[in-house]
Amino acid sequence: MTAVVRPTTLDDAGVFHDVMMAAGRHDLDPRASWHRVTLTDVAVSLGQYGGFVAEEDGRILGVVSHRPWGRTLTLNKLAVLPEARGRGLATLLVRAVEAHAARHGYEQVLLAVSSYNTRLVPMYEHLGYRVDPEAVYPFANPTSPAPVVLVKAAEVHA
Repeated sequence: MTAVVRPTTLDDAGVFHDVMMAAGRHDLDPRASWHRVTLTDVAVSLGQYGGFVAEEDGRILGVVSHRPWGRTLTLNKLAVLPEARGRGLATLLVRAVEAHAARHGYEQVLLAVSSYNTRLVPMYEHLGYRVDPEAVYPFANPTSPAPVVLVKAAEVHA
């Protein structure tokens, strides 16, 4: 069966958080602020801003959220369960955020990669993002080192 990407609901918050934590345990540096995200943080984010899930046979395999900042839409909390990787789910989720940004008139999508996990940067570059050393991630955790910020013009993909 093929995964379907759909917008999140508040009912997704618990599973969204579980997917994040499973993905983080698998391959993120333990110093990353990712590990300090609580279920309450996720519920507030989804309730105020939204996101998408990749679902197959009723099981959520991947998640992503977004948050507006002026004419920019930030992409946050992209995670795919370790056993579901390599199937293009991260790309589908990123493209869903990009399409949302384009439909709603945002000029660009901006994301941040923890300085502890810069090995993720090439994945985003492969999706057309570019590192912008001048850009600022407005929602960075102040207790963490500055992240690597990547940007891409908002556009709809076929």
